[in-house]
Amino acid sequence: MAGPVARLARLVVPVACPGCGLTDVRWCDACEAAWWEPPLRCESGAPRLDALAPVLPVWSITELDGPAHGIVAAWKDEGRRDLGRLLRPAMRRGAREVAAALGPAGASSRVAVAPCPARAAHTRRRGEDLPLMLAGAAAAGLVDAGVPAAPVTALAPATGASRGSGDRGRWRAGPSLARPVAWREPAPRPVLLVDDVLTTGATLARAAAALAGSRLVPIGALVLASAPGPGKVLRVRDGRSEPALG
Repeated sequence: MAGPVARLARLVVPVACPGCGLTDVRWCDACEAAWWEPPLRCESGAPRLDALAPVLPVWSITELDGPAHGIVAAWKDEGRRDLGRLLRPAMRRGAREVAAALGPAGASSRVAVAPCPARAAHTRRRGEDLPLMLAGAAAAGLVDAGVPAAPVTALAPATGASRGSGDRGRWRAGPSLARPVAWREPAPRPVLLVDDVLTTGATLARAAAALAGSRLVPIGALVLASAPGPGKVLRVRDGRSEPALG
């Protein structure tokens, strides 16, 4: 039972696990566990990625359902900036585990880690550039694995539709615009795209299309969570994709 101090603190600043609602904890052990599983290969469940040739490999830290959905929603839209202390290390660890799966391109030169950008209004409301934060964590994870990497601001938000306007609106809005930094690269450079969630893949497909013709060459993408898709779920273990257990 919570003591009087804890009860008073909950009245002033209520805190609960956004995954299951357990009170008096920022997140519980059970809801945290999914963020420490090996990353998933998830592009097969994202139909918009079929527009890319070759298919872009995409990994996610976990599936976007149940407690994970609640955690991501609270972090993005409910002001729970404290959840960055859970999600940032999870992204870093995920990038470290997928580093070997990026193949020779990821080991041959310094990898650019490019976030799919949030609209300026969203960043102002949230008080932090969340996609850039994820890109920084992913770059640190690659460096942990011995892959030189750094976050880059290579994409601007799409101008025709908000990323919150739904898949069809984002798809019709056209590609994001590559910023000049993408065109000043002296030589082709591999890029790992980073986003918060993957549903149909429209955002990642547009991001990859925006970089076509530049010297930044997408070699994969990493997201926090992906909508469950059809087919076998593959997790990365020791740089190899294996069927998930359970």
